[in-house]
Amino acid sequence: MKKITLSIALLLCAFLASAHAVWIETALKGTKNKPQEVRVFLGEYAANERDSVSNWFSNMKDVKLFVITPAGAREEINLKADGRSLNGQFTPAAEGTYTLTISHTVETIYGETKIEYYATATVVVGKESASQLAGGTLLSIVPAAEEPKGFGSVPVTVYKNKAPLADAKVEVISADGWVKELKSGTNGVAGFTPLQAGQYLLEASYTEKSAGTHHDKPYKSVVHIVTHSINVKK
Repeated sequence: MKKITLSIALLLCAFLASAHAVWIETALKGTKNKPQEVRVFLGEYAANERDSVSNWFSNMKDVKLFVITPAGAREEINLKADGRSLNGQFTPAAEGTYTLTISHTVETIYGETKIEYYATATVVVGKESASQLAGGTLLSIVPAAEEPKGFGSVPVTVYKNKAPLADAKVEVISADGWVKELKSGTNGVAGFTPLQAGQYLLEASYTEKSAGTHHDKPYKSVVHIVTHSINVKK
């Protein structure tokens, strides 16, 4: 029994070290009354690996994607498996900033740890309105700009329950595999300097000691992981 428990714990460590995460890809700019395509991936962004949906572990294929409209309404987006992603679309009915969100609890308990995945994305239709990222998911990472210009410092803020979260682990990952590891400060803010133009995945995580049961399985801690993509311009 001890060997089995140790194996599960090692599996969890290897899983978390592999940087597996779920993330959303969509165009930042949308058009009123025109369908907006959205894709959801699971894999290792730094290694450019997107897992086949048929191989997604535990209950990950059951993730639900929602869009929050500029007026605050929350609507589910239907998703269909398509090779290495879950695909869906929504049609913006008004101008403003739309927030896409995923909040998903992994059914399987690994090494007495429960895993909570979150992912967000922003779509701007016409004139930009106030962002709802900070409150879209329990854990969120909010960039100062969705399309930073130039190669100066880019601040990002980590929130938990809409409050800035200190000492969260932050990773910034470029499409070609460059990774920068950071820690959020007392005000929840971390900053990075991009090396080049292109898409970057922002990922924040933290672990809390919180015992309980999930599907009749006990756990002693909860790992929270959130992602959000930005596009750096020259």
